[in-house]
Amino acid sequence: MKKAIFTGSFDPFTLGHWEVVNEALQSYDKIIINVGKNSSKLPLFSVEERLKMIEETFSEFGLRNKVELIADNGLTADVALKEKVFSLVRGIRNNSSDLQEELTLAEINEQLGKIRGINLKTHFIVKDSVISSSGVHSLCQLGEFIAVQSNVSSFVHQKLMEIYLKPYLRYLSVFEREEKRGAFYAKLVEAYKDRAYHNLSHIGYMLNMLLIYRHYMTVSNDLSSLSELVLAIFMHDYVHDSLAVDNEEKSIEALQQFEQSYFHNIANREKIENLILATKHDKLAANEDEALIADLDLSILGTFSEASWRWYNHNIRKEFSNVCDDYYRGGRIATLEKFLQWPRIFQTELFYDKFEQRARKNIQDEITRLKTVPLL
Repeated sequence: MKKAIFTGSFDPFTLGHWEVVNEALQSYDKIIINVGKNSSKLPLFSVEERLKMIEETFSEFGLRNKVELIADNGLTADVALKEKVFSLVRGIRNNSSDLQEELTLAEINEQLGKIRGINLKTHFIVKDSVISSSGVHSLCQLGEFIAVQSNVSSFVHQKLMEIYLKPYLRYLSVFEREEKRGAFYAKLVEAYKDRAYHNLSHIGYMLNMLLIYRHYMTVSNDLSSLSELVLAIFMHDYVHDSLAVDNEEKSIEALQQFEQSYFHNIANREKIENLILATKHDKLAANEDEALIADLDLSILGTFSEASWRWYNHNIRKEFSNVCDDYYRGGRIATLEKFLQWPRIFQTELFYDKFEQRARKNIQDEITRLKTVPLL
């Protein structure tokens, strides 16, 4: 069997990395993915977390039986010697500024291999556009969580959100002590972690769109004045059963319980509860904030990104994995057709102007797909 080793820190593993492996498999029968250590960087995720991310990515996008996962911080030449594999794979961006660095590294590995009595060659996979792990971090730090979705698996995105959404709790004025903030966030992570769509990635999408909304409105992206809205975004899907009709009411009950355990004197609890209820989408919003949170909740419908639209529909189906295809198809078409029957999908003027037509096109395209294409 012809094998090659693909070494990197993979912090986190991106779809660019997956593409490198996919292309390399045209030349090799199996790729050994080695999670190594970059001494110049403090990792965001542990080795165990990174291995899990890689495993989940290949489970989601395929080729799991074509890869072997290891974690070895030794020199690449020593790893190759230990594994008895003498071909290395490296991914580089076309016209990349790090091309010369990669060529130098390949030459050094070849020299180290010769010292060990092995012929160590590097196979470069050139990609036109491959976002790096550091690029993923940079986007997350900017709050551009939606762009990241197109570059990592759903599992990886969820793990990233667990880290990068926590700072948004600083905009909440309901905590009297820092340890209460941490304990509350741990509850959120636990509640959202095992869902395909109504998870922290969805919360990140809403917060990202909130920042975009405020940018269009030419107001500050300091969300401190929106404490109730931000808390409602975090809490609106705290309880979620895909077949239930009272998720928002149960999420409000959870909020009331949290008031006793983690918060101090929520001054505007009725406002927060009404904001959560606005995400039921069963009536027109009573005010601007309710219209905004309703639009944020549905903002994915108006995406111009084909990757985001596929991600959304795929994960909605996964949330209904306990029902058969015919039942899902009928129910989903009915839900989508209900959206089209509304006079307006989006209630704020900005979202209506920017996304209404696109949302209607996306929805109609999905209805057509559901009616004509077998579900996978």
